[in-house]
Amino acid sequence: MNAVSVFNKGIGLGAVVALSVTIQIASGGPASADAFADCVRDAASQDLTAKTAFQRDLNDLIVEQRGEFAAVATVNRDLQIAFAEARRARFDYLLAHDPDRIDTANGLSRFSNFDWSEADSNNFMAESESYRDLEQRIARLEERNNGHPDWPKLREYFHAELTRSPAFSSVMAHFQGRQSAVAARLAECRRS
Repeated sequence: MNAVSVFNKGIGLGAVVALSVTIQIASGGPASADAFADCVRDAASQDLTAKTAFQRDLNDLIVEQRGEFAAVATVNRDLQIAFAEARRARFDYLLAHDPDRIDTANGLSRFSNFDWSEADSNNFMAESESYRDLEQRIARLEERNNGHPDWPKLREYFHAELTRSPAFSSVMAHFQGRQSAVAARLAECRRS
């Protein structure tokens, strides 16, 4: 995710997963599929956390600098987070139904922006009430965001002023640092 696209307890569990992978590898057991799934699931979780934190930080910055945009900025934050949650749900669906489509060899961008068809969406919506609910929430948020009278002004402010500010550069640097950690984790995810 780049700046322009924004607007158009795992310690115990991690230790268990690491121990499980270590035992499987040491015993010569089949760690490949499970280890790969655990690894990419962890990378996807880190990615969602990074994107959610970025949206919250960005919202906080906008509200701090231009409080008159608080309402629309908050709706946009919620919309962007819902988009990220939907992408994560789709990832989980692919991992369960067609894990070969998950690309770890071509970087974080390809991993995050996997192919998703209308047929995939229809199948997932038929299978999952929670995914249907998420898609409905996105539609409501898009309507509120795009129909908000301050939306054009916020976009103008974002592109003309905010993205050029040192405070925004700081938020982006923090996000890029988190994304680098996700990319490093993803590089560890290998199919056997």
